[in-house]
Amino acid sequence: MLTRFSGAYDYTLDDRGRVPIPPAFRDALKAGAYIGAGADQCIHVYTLEEFERQAAIFDALPEGDPIAEDARRDFYSTFWPVQLDGQGRVNLRDDLAARAGISQGSREVKVVGVGRRIEIWNAAVYDEREAARKRARAEIAASGFAAAATSGGGA
Repeated sequence: MLTRFSGAYDYTLDDRGRVPIPPAFRDALKAGAYIGAGADQCIHVYTLEEFERQAAIFDALPEGDPIAEDARRDFYSTFWPVQLDGQGRVNLRDDLAARAGISQGSREVKVVGVGRRIEIWNAAVYDEREAARKRARAEIAASGFAAAATSGGGA
């Protein structure tokens, strides 16, 4: 079954390094999940099925190729299996949280559904990036409208 996650939710990292997973996401993670470093400054959470799909991509890379080996090593060394606790939380390892800029000093997090994965962000970093995305969308829209108006492509 293909699972899609969507929406953005604000939470606070508790004193024991746990982050709540939104109730809408929990059923998909009942059997377990994998958590690890994302490509951006965030943490990725995969269902068991999606982790297997991601792992297959790395497993298909050529054996012995130094770049492929580094990619495979990086992927597998930063992910580990997790279970939600009774209150629907996951525990973030200190090293992973630090890599994402999440710490006891900045405990506000954003849990974001991104299709086949969940991302956990430092809320301030996510909000900054979201503001930049909104500005970029506005600039694209404005330039598109300006181009349409000057070329006579308006309504």
